[in-house]
Amino acid sequence: MNKSSYITLVVAFFTITGCGNDDSRSNDTEQSPLLGAWLTESCEPAPQNETNVTTRWAKSYYEFTSFDTIRIKLELFSDSDCTLNYTTHETEEPIENPIPITYLDTGELLLQEGISGGGMTINFGVAEQQVSVDAFYTINQGRLCFSDAFTFEVLKFGISDIGQAEIDFENCLTRP
Repeated sequence: MNKSSYITLVVAFFTITGCGNDDSRSNDTEQSPLLGAWLTESCEPAPQNETNVTTRWAKSYYEFTSFDTIRIKLELFSDSDCTLNYTTHETEEPIENPIPITYLDTGELLLQEGISGGGMTINFGVAEQQVSVDAFYTINQGRLCFSDAFTFEVLKFGISDIGQAEIDFENCLTRP
């Protein structure tokens, strides 16, 4: 067998065996349970602006996108129960996160005291000011709750305690 026939045979072998069913690749197509929109459970007074002194109330939407980013949007309401959407004659731009926030769902694991959940890493900041934090989450009865390392609140997103692994069941989001 000459050298070019041998190379062709090797390439054909790897092409054929590479096209088989590879179970390790099935994880690449699995979707994170975090994907989609989540809403803060609490309704809080919204910040006032110069043109509007009417009391407004707010909830925040946290959207975990398939592009591994987290989009945060503040939704305004007219009532303290956050059931009546706030409307004005003026067009108000939605308040969204100005700093890029990305996440990585690191997969399922068993958390403290037998709670099933997953691990995640969140990165945020710009240029040289990047912050990366590892923490945990669990989804139980339609509530997405995070470990103490993250704060997902109406008017605040951030790091509360680096390295804390216990789930904070007061720090949860729900599906809208």
